[in-house]
Amino acid sequence: MIHRTNFLHYALLSFILFLSLTIFQSCDNNSAEKEDKTPMVEKENKVDPDAEYEIYASNIDLNDSLRYSSSLYFTKQDGSSIDVTAFLDKNQEVVKLEEIVVDGPTNRYQKTTFYVKNGKKYISNEHYEDTLDKNDPMFTERITFYDENESPLKTRVRKAKFEENLNKNSFTTVAPYNCSIERALQAINQEGKFQAKFQGLIFSGRSTYITVGEDDEDGYISALLIQYENATTRKIRKNQNAMLGKLLDLNFQKVVDESGFEFQLLLGVKEAKKD
Repeated sequence: MIHRTNFLHYALLSFILFLSLTIFQSCDNNSAEKEDKTPMVEKENKVDPDAEYEIYASNIDLNDSLRYSSSLYFTKQDGSSIDVTAFLDKNQEVVKLEEIVVDGPTNRYQKTTFYVKNGKKYISNEHYEDTLDKNDPMFTERITFYDENESPLKTRVRKAKFEENLNKNSFTTVAPYNCSIERALQAINQEGKFQAKFQGLIFSGRSTYITVGEDDEDGYISALLIQYENATTRKIRKNQNAMLGKLLDLNFQKVVDESGFEFQLLLGVKEAKKD
């Protein structure tokens, strides 16, 4: 027979033990919930810093409504050349520039795509053959992201022995590299070394080409086939020497003939107005 006092002590002790276990389990569950939720919140809030740039470039590349405008195709006597294409949105704002450059002495080919946002360089993507090590040249892709002041934020690079394998390799981050957009802008706008200054006529059979470019024997030159005669072309034919170095305003079109040969067709020309 259990004594009443002992029974009360036993019941009280059991109740306290039950209450303690309940509180401990509750605290343990709350801790587990916090541990489970915290990483989930952090994971949800974590944003890939490159995503904004990549999405912007992808949207432009996939936008088939963009209009495009070509620069003159410029060459040098040493075999160097430059050709630029500008892509414009519905507001006639440039959103992308593609620059293709060949260095004559080294035969180095490079294609650079500039993505432009709010009139500022936003991304540069360079494809070229790195020939610093002549015994082991590598094809290289170098991408740089820029801030609102066009200062480089991040540059990543990947290389491959063969160009077709570039996409199979991973990027590595390197020191930020500032890829200049100035040459591409000058070429598309016919400024600087790429001004359309008259440099002479070239006669080939029944065809006549007008050449424009730098006032330099080793400078960039571009040739255009004259299709229509006007007052300016007649003035040039009459006295080439008097027109040498004159800045011209050109209307032209790039054409590919049946044999695949690409040339520039001069649709109209006049002397540029002086500022």
